[in-house]
Amino acid sequence: LLYFFRAGVIRAVYRKLSFILKYCEVSKTKINKINYIKYLLKSEIIKKKEKKFIEKQKNFYTEKYNFTDNDWFSPNIPIWDLILNKINTEENQIKYLEIGAYEGRSTIFVCENFQNIKITVVDPYVEYDEMNAVVKNSNMEKVFERFKQNTFKFSDRIDIYRNTSDDFFKKNTKKFDIIYIDGSHYYLDVKNDLINSLKFIKKNGIIICDDFIWDHYKKIQENPIGGILPTIQANPNLKIESISNQIILKVKSSA
Repeated sequence: LLYFFRAGVIRAVYRKLSFILKYCEVSKTKINKINYIKYLLKSEIIKKKEKKFIEKQKNFYTEKYNFTDNDWFSPNIPIWDLILNKINTEENQIKYLEIGAYEGRSTIFVCENFQNIKITVVDPYVEYDEMNAVVKNSNMEKVFERFKQNTFKFSDRIDIYRNTSDDFFKKNTKKFDIIYIDGSHYYLDVKNDLINSLKFIKKNGIIICDDFIWDHYKKIQENPIGGILPTIQANPNLKIESISNQIILKVKSSA
């Protein structure tokens, strides 16, 4: 209850809710505002309570691995811990698909903390306009080499597909327990990745969509939210688990 009244929590919830409502107004989308406020409050309170833990995690990975760009991942760690531990068991191997890996921050987090997770990484590692606008290091050949160096000791648990997510899904036959979508952020690409993911997610599986609150494109509906919200509303099998900068979905039944 103490964190509920923190100014930082209130500001974060207000900013993110305003973005969501602006999209809903432009797209004529209807949502349950009370539920969205609850999701946002829960996530922001968790991150506020775990502020010192987040900082500790940032320092741990920065000292241990070679990252040269901004750390967008570490603030998500407390929520990932909660969500992933719900489906993680020591007896069963968990299959995890990551679309878009960059330097490997999220991949390494999964490797370090969940020993029984088998990882599939899909990333073409090619330069494109969206990437050039938001990252410091757009030489993707060098980025790919850093990813391989960072994940080398976990290479027996990681399969890397250096191609587009569309090409991967066309040939894929595996089902996954967890899918993390962090590739192209243009709404049509995000929508395709989410729809394709629904075909290959197991019952009670988790889909994490990065940058749900992201306003790179001038037309708000062209940002990730424009691909994610319509897909959620069209699929009654999707249950929202968490909303912050990311939106986390539980799939109640598989395709």
